[in-house]
Amino acid sequence: MKNLSLILNIILLAAVAVLFYLVLSNKSSNTGTAILPPASAAAGMKIAWVNADTLDARYEWLKEQKAAIEKKVVDAEKSLRNKEESLMRDMAAFEQKAQGGDVARADLEKEYAVLGSRQQKLQEESQKLGKQMSEEQKKAFNELYVNVEAQLKTLSSEIGYDYIFSYSRGGQILLANDSLNITNQVLDLLNSKKQE
Repeated sequence: MKNLSLILNIILLAAVAVLFYLVLSNKSSNTGTAILPPASAAAGMKIAWVNADTLDARYEWLKEQKAAIEKKVVDAEKSLRNKEESLMRDMAAFEQKAQGGDVARADLEKEYAVLGSRQQKLQEESQKLGKQMSEEQKKAFNELYVNVEAQLKTLSSEIGYDYIFSYSRGGQILLANDSLNITNQVLDLLNSKKQE
């Protein structure tokens, strides 16, 4: 759950990879808003880049997905923490009863079995919630992939680039020419498609 930012960055990078694929494979639609290559690339290969960190920070749909997942994680952690605290209080009370010697051994064994069962159920619930959060992150990744793919299919004929790279500071691309940056145009197109 602490790796949510890393996972979402990976998702974003995969989405940009989809952008590469779609730009190279599908040049058939027209939406009216064009991202034009710089004049210097008009005669040769058309290359551009998108800042993955900026997309991560400013793509409204992605921000909504991240916020929803983070809220679910916080709610799940709070619920588990409350149940764990309740179990710990009940275990402390059980220990006091056992040390006091006022309760019959059979009753103590029965209560111990109930507490053990509650503890096991809490562990199972924790694992289930962890798996559920992982599945929700995977679902968000798939939705992001489908969303970006659908948007880029409609934009592919307008983009007209041979390559679009994903750039992020500290990533594989060490230097990117600012004149080839189409991040804002891609963001405008993706965010405007979200509102339709």
